[in-house]
Amino acid sequence: MSTSRTSSEPRIFHRVVALAAAALALVASPHTWAADYPSKTITIVAPTVPGGAMDGVARLIAQHLSPRLGQAIVIENKPGVGGTLGAMQVAKAAPDGHTLVIVADSYLTVSPRLLRGVALKPFDDLAPVIEVGSSPMVLVANPSLGVRTIAEYVAKVRAEPGKVTYASAGLGSPHHLAMAILDQQLALRQNHVPYKGGPAAFVDVVGGHADSMFIVMSTAEPYIKSGKVVALGVSSPEPLPEHPEIPAIASVAPGYESGFWFGIFAPAKTPPAAISRLNREIAAVLASPDVVEKMKTLGVAPGVDSTPESLAEKLRVDDAKMEKVLRGLGLGAE
Repeated sequence: MSTSRTSSEPRIFHRVVALAAAALALVASPHTWAADYPSKTITIVAPTVPGGAMDGVARLIAQHLSPRLGQAIVIENKPGVGGTLGAMQVAKAAPDGHTLVIVADSYLTVSPRLLRGVALKPFDDLAPVIEVGSSPMVLVANPSLGVRTIAEYVAKVRAEPGKVTYASAGLGSPHHLAMAILDQQLALRQNHVPYKGGPAAFVDVVGGHADSMFIVMSTAEPYIKSGKVVALGVSSPEPLPEHPEIPAIASVAPGYESGFWFGIFAPAKTPPAAISRLNREIAAVLASPDVVEKMKTLGVAPGVDSTPESLAEKLRVDDAKMEKVLRGLGLGAE
């Protein structure tokens, strides 16, 4: 029995071949792809509640980045699970450059080690885009604790081990690690009270429901001036130029230093053309004098000359560092 093709089959065959060739040409031509990017609204996930420094930085960048990219940019707050909830959401998003996440370093280097069941693998799941800024913190206490200096605070904790409560934005957050490292260095024992975000934690310190916490200066400053909290020390090696009256915690804990940086990441396998465009445009935003000044009010120093490669290396170094810190603190999955 013989078979024969219908007259439409050759046309269908050639159309399939043509579509496949077009698809391959698009993949092979990053310049063509880049010319079309971005093609829709960009979402930046902030794994924290509104009102904190990270949220403020994300919104500031979005405001100035949107006109440069010619697309709307929305901020989606996704707090929880030590900052990994939002990061995992982005890791599962389409790798097309339209979904990004801004994270603090500890969300990638600490939380996955501390929290049982967290499936985030930062080096496999996310693609570095750019470091956007860094910040030291200030240790503040409610006046009811009865201490005025960092030395008095340390003496209070030593005299009443386990009774002084400190708040944080969650297990593995920069606020938590800053105090945990101090406890380790000075052999102190305090009671950690984790919250779902820095603002909520700080409200309870101001209200006297928690004794102390590390927080960015921009948040604490008006409350320090009004006397609602007492500034005990800063986490940088030296006093901040804007607040020389507040000593460095290193004055009682030699070598102590803590702080955090923010970075923007995309899903793994996002096209290099999209990563490059985002890095270039965000770097231009961060170099704007207006943005620099506004970031200072948030207590964040903008990142300088950050590339995807330099951010990847920074993450690698900090990840190794925090692995040693956590091992020394005896902290593991809970």
